[in-house]
Amino acid sequence: MRIILAFLLFSFGLQAKEPTALFMKLVKKFQSVKSYEVQATIKPNIPLIRILPVKAKVSFTYPTHFEIQAAGISILPKNGFSELPKLFGQAEKFTAIATGTENLQGRDTEIITLLPLDNEGDLVLAKLWVDAAKLLILKSQVTTRTNGTLVSDYFYGASASKGLPDRMLVTVEVKKFKIPKGLATDINRYSQVEDPSKIKKKGTIEVLFSNYQIH
Repeated sequence: MRIILAFLLFSFGLQAKEPTALFMKLVKKFQSVKSYEVQATIKPNIPLIRILPVKAKVSFTYPTHFEIQAAGISILPKNGFSELPKLFGQAEKFTAIATGTENLQGRDTEIITLLPLDNEGDLVLAKLWVDAAKLLILKSQVTTRTNGTLVSDYFYGASASKGLPDRMLVTVEVKKFKIPKGLATDINRYSQVEDPSKIKKKGTIEVLFSNYQIH
């Protein structure tokens, strides 16, 4: 039994030392976009919070500079956007492991789990569901110490060749989600409910992208 366990651990160690070929292809595709700007419409659906859709401008410059300029109070979790550029812009700081397959959006995907080499950082781990044929990320699951787990689904259109989505749906853990200070009054106003157990533990934030300016 000890021999079998030792063999399994050794095999896992060999796999974990080298990033998967698929991850390196994603990194190469990501690096082909040096910068972009895009208009975004942010539509939150978070329990006990009432906020109208917000217009924003999202800009990115390789490798990790990411900025969101919103016309009002933005409830978008920054980690939902900024973590993926960090993953691909600093690929050498992560170990990539192939961890299975799954069908999403009618497509076969390969699952890659990324583990940070720095155990003291905010990022705990990330999982990517990748359409290997088109090199598109259809889903990501990013777990951080500050915001818990953020699950994002990506849908593509005209900018798919650059790996840039037209629509993104972020699922957040309400308990760990950081609420902007400007919404504190609204939270108090709607915090009195008859049955707290019926409050949804997860919320969603839909983001629609338009008019990409890619450089």
